This record gives sequence, C-alpha cells and structure tokens, in this order.
Amino acid sequence: MNIKIRNMIVFFIVILGVVITITWRIGLLGLWSEGISYIANNTRDYSDKDGSIIQESYTISIDLADLKSNIGKVLYDDGNHKIYIAWVSNSRNINSGGYSIGFRSSGQYSLSGATLISGIHHITLGDHSFTTEMSAKMTAEYKSKKYSSSTSGISGLNYKDGDDFSFYIFPSTAYEAKEVSLNETGEVDITISNLFKNIWIRR
Repeated sequence: MNIKIRNMIVFFIVILGVVITITWRIGLLGLWSEGISYIANNTRDYSDKDGSIIQESYTISIDLADLKSNIGKVLYDDGNHKIYIAWVSNSRNINSGGYSIGFRSSGQYSLSGATLISGIHHITLGDHSFTTEMSAKMTAEYKSKKYSSSTSGISGLNYKDGDDFSFYIFPSTAYEAKEVSLNETGEVDITISNLFKNIWIRR
C-alpha cells in the first residue's frame, strides 16, 4: 500500500471518528436508537411540565363479529400524532376480562423536543425517576346501553415513537347480568376521553 492511499484511509477514519463524536455529543445517536424515550429520560436538558389533558372525546366503532378487521382503525390523527387500534381480543373467559382492546400511540421527536398524544401520562418524578398513569377513560355503547370500561394495561415508552394502552371493553357485571355474552356479533361504539398530550421541550 503506497503512502498516498494509506494517508487517505487514515484521513477518512479520522473524519468518521469526528462525525461519530459530534453526532453522539449533540444527541443524534441516542435519538436515532431510542426515539422519544431518549428525550424523556434526559431530564437535564428537557422538561415535561407543559403537558395537558385533551378535552375532546373520540369515538370509533368495533365489529365484534370479526375482531381482526378492527386492527388499524384510527381513533385519533392530527397529522403529527396518531392513535390506532393495535388489537382486539376475546379471552373466552369472563374471569380474564372477555373482550379487550389495545391502542397504539405514535408521536414525533427531534433534538428540540418531543410530543405524544396518548391515553397515558408519562411523568418525570425526579432526575432518574419516572412513572406512567392512565389518563384516558373509555366507555362502550352496545345495544343502546353504555358501559364504563376498566383499564387492562399501560406501557412505558416502549416504541421509538410512542406507547400502547388497553381496556376491557365490557365490565364483568355486564357478562354476569347476561347483557353481553362471549359470542357477540354486533358493533360496539368505543369512546375515549381524557387523552393526554405529553410534551417534552428543551429547558
């Protein structure tokens, strides 16, 4: 290998090292690999104090005769944030909740901050302490009767662009009273309120 080629290789290695170092120092590597959670976990540079409850309610119809057909239906979409149905299931057992529904939330992020509209409020408690709580409430209207739905599950910022949350569609009392069975074929109107707009901005 002649000296000119060797010098060029050394030059490119040095340049690559400089680029990687700069990218790491300004946060692009963390942002690329972790997404919103990189912003949320960086409590030194970002604050989450500006988040708030969204006052509107959003309704979507679910077909109980074909649960898979509901996957991908959009509950909320403002062009930058989206909440859609990730799954609808039937455990076939009242004791394990019967019908349940899961939602996936996606937001946006950059080095200037991040926003996520979700059923979950992601809360910073301290420099390295975090928690999540369900802010959303859900009702299910079926056969002209309205039911309050209970929380099935919530997640942290498990995705680069968001999280997921879920509800049991009907309360156990509805099954016990024979108002709802585990073999329904109708459509149920799901209404979600109290979505939370999580906001992380640079301090």
